[in-house]
Amino acid sequence: MDSGSVLKAPINLSDLLNGGTEFQIDTEFNDHEGDEYFLDDDYGSADEDDERYKQLQTPWERTFDELRQEMDQINEHLYKRVTKAGVGEPIPDSTRVVIEYNAFFEGESKPFDSTTLRDKPHRFVVGKSNVLPGLEQAVRTMRASEEAQFVIAYQLMYGEFGCLQRVKPKADVLFVIRLISATPVSDGEALAKLNETERRTYATVKDKVTEIRQYARDCFQRNLVPNAIVKYLEAVHTLQTCQLKDEAEQAEQQKTLIALYTSLAVCYNRRDRPKDACRMVNELRRLCDVSKSAKILYQEGKALMSLGEYDRARKCLLRAQQLEPQDEIVQQVLKQLNDRSVKHQQEEKKIWSRAFGLAEKKEKQLSAEDTELLDNMKQTIQLFVEDEGSSTLPLPDGLTDRELALMDQLASELNLKLNVHVTNNKKNYKLQK
Repeated sequence: MDSGSVLKAPINLSDLLNGGTEFQIDTEFNDHEGDEYFLDDDYGSADEDDERYKQLQTPWERTFDELRQEMDQINEHLYKRVTKAGVGEPIPDSTRVVIEYNAFFEGESKPFDSTTLRDKPHRFVVGKSNVLPGLEQAVRTMRASEEAQFVIAYQLMYGEFGCLQRVKPKADVLFVIRLISATPVSDGEALAKLNETERRTYATVKDKVTEIRQYARDCFQRNLVPNAIVKYLEAVHTLQTCQLKDEAEQAEQQKTLIALYTSLAVCYNRRDRPKDACRMVNELRRLCDVSKSAKILYQEGKALMSLGEYDRARKCLLRAQQLEPQDEIVQQVLKQLNDRSVKHQQEEKKIWSRAFGLAEKKEKQLSAEDTELLDNMKQTIQLFVEDEGSSTLPLPDGLTDRELALMDQLASELNLKLNVHVTNNKKNYKLQK
């Protein structure tokens, strides 16, 4: 039997049904080639690559009629075999599902459509007619975390005539599906719909906040991070302005605010807004002991690293590592921090050393490039002087006596102090206001 050919890119079912698409064969395909909030990085493994290879092979090499004999009949056009049981109830309408699937035509060993090839799961809302009828009917029968195989008749797929030359007439399809998650579609305007009386009542607000959090989480998972930020902030503001009747409601409100601020820190880090992420952590310090939360410390460490606050970032990440010693992501970020810190110190030392060398040549004519460098150094120190939020400016390690003397002279001119702090027999120099 012909083993079939592998596509360079998978076929998009929607494109196939609406105007058609093109096949492109990958002649160099190699069978052996290799998201909420805390561990937001993914590191592959040999086991994952082996599993990926298996997913790209059809699980059935005989006829679909023979396969149907080993399946349960759902209806006239749909047959199912569960390979891994799920939990909960079957999927109702208005549920956002995330699935992985591989789809095979009869007699072909390679998938014609595959989320594995795309390396991205497929998301859709059940009941919105966003996918082929056969796929939606199959998913409706599944439960969260379930894995199953379906033979779907052509009547629910591409119809009696198929799709031009791309799908043959009356083509039944074998789908292998894993239901990753299923969450109710939340109303993003749930809080906005409350009247003033309802907005002041915690018992009413808390249910709507739960719905908004689900909506924001769904936005985050679909990479609509700005939308998630807006909704998380809306939930925070509403919770803070509603009236609490007893200590139980106050404790519940505080717990929810901790979750909201933590999610906001994650979102701001994802959007490369580290100052805002740090601001959220400062809000969390008013509500809880952040030194006991690896999740919060991890987010603060990432933000501080982005800001170049390497010493403070290291303290946060080391504490997170103490709380979660087996967490590989924290270890990876610590390594990244160390690499950045070393590179930063090397670059900083070069810049300062060059500036000091130029200062000693003040009697000589400087080139335009040298003059610009000196101006930039003076501007850096001047910005420090003008920054009301900064009281110290760390200097690079390894400065010579002559360089320190020049820096002391410059500090005097700008009414600054050159201080030294000894840690583990090592001198650390700082300019201080």
